[in-house]
Amino acid sequence: MIIGAKLKQARERKKMSQDELALLLNTTQKTISNWESDKSVPSLDHLSKIETVLEVDILSWLAEKGITFNQHNDKGDNAAIINKTFSEELKEQYEMRLQEKDKSIEDLKNEILFLRKVIENK
Repeated sequence: MIIGAKLKQARERKKMSQDELALLLNTTQKTISNWESDKSVPSLDHLSKIETVLEVDILSWLAEKGITFNQHNDKGDNAAIINKTFSEELKEQYEMRLQEKDKSIEDLKNEILFLRKVIENK
């Protein structure tokens, strides 16, 4: 979870429905739902609008997850550099997926053995 739960909490604190927020952000209720369930993430433009509409500090939300923004003003440009430090979370997710893979392989091996026995007995 990066911002989904925080977005939902902020919206509910304002006693706003997903439809109402979508209207203010010029998007759809389905998009808001996807953001809140972390199925997708808002664009930087939408994040800026969310900050204004819900009166929240998005950067603090992201900082909690190890994402920081550094503004560079070289040649008048503003570029956001996103530094992600999710190493522990990624490691946990990777290890979980490896365990799931191993279990799936074991289940498939057992199923193959069972099917071989069924075929041999016919």
